[in-house]
Amino acid sequence: MAHFAKFLWITNMPYVWSTIAVAAAVLIGYALRSLAPLPNVSLIFLLAVLFPAVSFGMWPAIYASFLSFLAYNFFFIHPIYTLTVAEPHELLALVIFLIVAIITSALAGRVRDQAREMVRARTAAETERVRNTLLAAISHDFRTPLSSILGAATSLLDYRDKLGASAQADLLGQIKQEAEGLDEMVRNLLAITRIDAGGLELNYDWVDLREVVQRVINAARRRGAAQRITAALPGDLPMVRADAMLAEQALGNVVNNAVLHTPMETTITVDAVVDPASVSLRVTDDGPGIPAETLPHAFDKFVRVRRAGTAGREGTGLGLAIARGIVEAHRGSTVAQSPVADGRGTRVVLTFPREETSP
Repeated sequence: MAHFAKFLWITNMPYVWSTIAVAAAVLIGYALRSLAPLPNVSLIFLLAVLFPAVSFGMWPAIYASFLSFLAYNFFFIHPIYTLTVAEPHELLALVIFLIVAIITSALAGRVRDQAREMVRARTAAETERVRNTLLAAISHDFRTPLSSILGAATSLLDYRDKLGASAQADLLGQIKQEAEGLDEMVRNLLAITRIDAGGLELNYDWVDLREVVQRVINAARRRGAAQRITAALPGDLPMVRADAMLAEQALGNVVNNAVLHTPMETTITVDAVVDPASVSLRVTDDGPGIPAETLPHAFDKFVRVRRAGTAGREGTGLGLAIARGIVEAHRGSTVAQSPVADGRGTRVVLTFPREETSP
């Protein structure tokens, strides 16, 4: 019974607000008349009709039209406090008011409905675009590692007796490396889905960023990064309250992005800047940098930049978008800077807030 009553209350809320709007029009009409004589209070009631029309649609607005008609007659047409109309011209004014109110409510309600259809259509089109882009990214980025895994596994199955121990180890290492890359892509896809849905859950703990940086660098080297990756962290680097796995994923995405989009001779440096209120991890490379027209969109989804010396190596275009989502979920911020020095280089800064005390 309680659920049914709640359902009725929610269902009738537009009519409740329409009633409140008409009551407010009555009070405003009385207040304005006490300050100065008004030739026509009906315009105030038209506003009371427009409110439910824009907010709830046509039928609550039509309800407000009839309610305004009765309230206007009862409180402002002589003789007041009755529904009797003494003068014919007053009756005509009331009828005209009702007609105008109904037409206004119908038009405003129709405009509202059309706006909702347009928003729904635009949302559907954007969803379809994102889905197509995501499917294209998945099909492109999954095909290469899957082909490598399939080729290596087939070679092991068909030519195991003819392959030496070193060749078999190389093939197994290739399978492991490509599988790790696939695992990272799947984790990124799941992460961007949770971020877009607002369902990213944080397991806060005290996190040693020095350990996070070292794990990320080791992982990049293990996956075969040819660039020189170094850490230059201050000795007084404090711990921060964060989700350790997500913080590592965010920094790992930034480092992997630098590896993907810089030549092999590039140097990538991870350092940190400590402020009283925050700790900023910075990933800086001396590569070609990000084009000026792309820099404002560096953290957008599916943004890819092909640069000289990195042909054929592309990611899903989700790495920096996920990093931003993770850092913002920690109430932090992200910044991309390019160039850094001598017209070259890129720096991505992940800033985490500091707690007042740390162990």
